Amino acid sequence: MPRPLLFALPLGLALALAAPDAAAFCGTYVSSTEEAPENAASEVALVRQGLRTTLTVANDILGDTRDFAMLIPVPEILPEDAIHVVDPTVFDRLRGYSNPREVSYECADFAYESDSDTDADSDSDSDLDTGSDVEVEAQYIVGEYDISILSATQSGSLVDWLQANGYAVPDASERLLGEYIDGGAYFFAAQVREDAGIESGQTLSPLQFSYEAEPYGLPIRIGTLNSPGTQDLRIYAFSDYERGRTAIANYAEATLDHDCMWEPEGGEDVTAYYARQLDAAFAAKASASWITEYSWGNGDCDPCTGVIPDDNDVFTLGYEADYHKGVYYWFTRLRMRYAPQTATQDLVLYETNMHDTTQMRFIRYDEQLEDIFPICNVGMADDPGTCDETVEDEEDEDLDFDQDRGGTDGDALAEGCGCATPTSNGGAVAALIVAAAVTRRRRRG
Repeated sequence: MPRPLLFALPLGLALALAAPDAAAFCGTYVSSTEEAPENAASEVALVRQGLRTTLTVANDILGDTRDFAMLIPVPEILPEDAIHVVDPTVFDRLRGYSNPREVSYECADFAYESDSDTDADSDSDSDLDTGSDVEVEAQYIVGEYDISILSATQSGSLVDWLQANGYAVPDASERLLGEYIDGGAYFFAAQVREDAGIESGQTLSPLQFSYEAEPYGLPIRIGTLNSPGTQDLRIYAFSDYERGRTAIANYAEATLDHDCMWEPEGGEDVTAYYARQLDAAFAAKASASWITEYSWGNGDCDPCTGVIPDDNDVFTLGYEADYHKGVYYWFTRLRMRYAPQTATQDLVLYETNMHDTTQMRFIRYDEQLEDIFPICNVGMADDPGTCDETVEDEEDEDLDFDQDRGGTDGDALAEGCGCATPTSNGGAVAALIVAAAVTRRRRRG
């Protein structure tokens, strides 16, 4: 029987009724932003269907691969067929698709609005038992990784085992590991195989594993053991469409003004502007907090940036298509920032059953659009400019033209508009491991 996770959804959590989809606007794509500079950042993809969770962790090695090790609490002994490596470019596509974006609109865009909605052979020999209470429940070779699934009854014994097998365990780890042990967790331990041929600075294959458990969350506290001070976590969450967007239940939600008009000042581009707004939003909370950076269904977007994830990307991350509905998912991108002293609990996630679309969209300021969009950090203008006069003039011109040729209505306005193809996806951002509680001790001799 699977052992329970350390966290559970709070009783009585209210789920709101589904909200209507936001109206779509055609416009010209300008750019998606690069990510804000970060001291330490992590990316994970989560697919939740029923009680099954598939977690994919992106790992970048900035130094020697012999310094890499990962330790993640898991709720059960994972079988080999539940562990995979995936192509790291899938994270590039998720990031580019859901990045904050700057757009430009014209009055003509609002003449008519429309609604829119490689695995290697396993090695099961357990020859590393040192006589302690640590049990090596399973060992596998998966891609470039040596994987061990561990259990223990004493945190001190687990620390001794890790140190004896090449993991440099931080001093503060014994107490925290003890809490995970008391909660019934097993431990997923991964190291890069010395014969894998991975060079320093190369990107490692993201590691993926699946398990079944009623609680839905992430063990972030263990990752704070090697925090440089603050850490950023980016979550790409997929759920069945009817389950709606994903949210975090046990930390405060921050707010950041978006879907608003922004005018650059002092040469600041939208990348720097968003980074500054993000810092302010997180600083406004006394504790760890999070925001929703993107929420949309089935790869929809307006405007689209980067490459829209296709069915193969979604399948790669562990999504299983419904026999009747096929690929029918809701995608949420969450961003969280925390420090060791503020990450007091592991994350509790939940599916909201809400389908409100969200994107970090910033519209280039145009006075004529003041009655349509608020101004960032100001709100709606007191005496707003408007597109009405411009549209009326265009209608008059079109009508005159149609009358000259025998027409009676403005055909040009009825054609609508098409969103332009993006010219860049904002680039990739180096991502560090979400739950790397330890670094691998370099062997000597």
